[in-house]
Amino acid sequence: MDRDTGITRLEDPDRLRSRAALIEGENPASAAVYYLQAAELLAGAGDGDGADRASLEALHPAGLGDPALLADALDSLRRGHIGGDRSDAERRALIQKLLGVAGRLEDARAHRSASRVRHLAWETEHELARRRARAGGLKPTLRCLALWLWRVFAGYGERPLRLLAAAGGTVYLFGVLYIGLNLLAVQLNVLPAVTTPNIYDLLGYFGISLAAFVGNGFAYASDAAGWILVSLEAVIGWVVMVSFVTVIARRLFPGAPRRPAPPPRRGALHRLWGLVTGDGERPWRLGLAALVITVVFAALFVAVNYFALLMRAPPQILYYEIYTPVGYLGMSFAALFGDGFRFAAGAFGWILVSLETVLGWLLTLALVAVTAGRFFRRAPGPGMED
Repeated sequence: MDRDTGITRLEDPDRLRSRAALIEGENPASAAVYYLQAAELLAGAGDGDGADRASLEALHPAGLGDPALLADALDSLRRGHIGGDRSDAERRALIQKLLGVAGRLEDARAHRSASRVRHLAWETEHELARRRARAGGLKPTLRCLALWLWRVFAGYGERPLRLLAAAGGTVYLFGVLYIGLNLLAVQLNVLPAVTTPNIYDLLGYFGISLAAFVGNGFAYASDAAGWILVSLEAVIGWVVMVSFVTVIARRLFPGAPRRPAPPPRRGALHRLWGLVTGDGERPWRLGLAALVITVVFAALFVAVNYFALLMRAPPQILYYEIYTPVGYLGMSFAALFGDGFRFAAGAFGWILVSLETVLGWLLTLALVAVTAGRFFRRAPGPGMED
């Protein structure tokens, strides 16, 4: 018997679990040791379900008492469910139980331990997605890819500093691309892709890249390649910033990944929410909505300028090639990110650009709301079997 912890090595898993349940409130670390001993005995006897149950019971006291014991309990569960031979139903049940434990740890203000438990829940969800992707199909493959990116760049939402590193890497990478394109343009004696006061001022390109990352770099694009790169970086920046906001929201308002029930449909606003987001279950529809808004407002820009031309009035949208519809798509995309006001020349132009900018902000807020509701809402109940 260990005099410091008062733990006796018993050989009966049921007695170990009973003893752990009695002392969990006053000595969580010792209770976790008893639970892990029971899990070890059950695993040795070939009772995988019993070992999982004991490891799950160890999570809460281990999270309160000793990070090393918590790691042992998580590793015990990880071995059986990540790459193991458990069924998909068992993995889904494990996710719910892990989220319940994470909620209890959050209630006890053990935030770091709750984060580690949630991370295993996401790993299990990712394992389910990998298994579905191996069976074939575009949607399972895309979901598996999205979860892989979520793991690499945000640690499943538990590592927000990774998103800042991703932002820095994106700005650096696109800065290098702008440098390369403009130096190539000099060699070919063609128009540079990105406008800059001094084409050889290499440091300035990273400032342009930073402006493009936050959606204000469209003023520097001077040809098709420049527009494509600036637009791509703006989209990446938008995704990174939305992800960062949702991760911080989860840190401030702890929760767990689960699929909430769709809200009741009441009135025109709820019907619009259901159409654009699928009641929060189809976030990809927001990207489709952004594309539709871009095309519609590009058509409106063409229409108001053509009407102004017929009326022999000044153009409402400043564009030097008034008969090139493709260019208006770029301006519309810039307006969606709030960088289109420099193109507005008349009252109708200002109204259209302002309206598209507001719609762009609403899409951003909707994506944050969908992400928060889909991944960071608190799971109900303890989620553990007695």
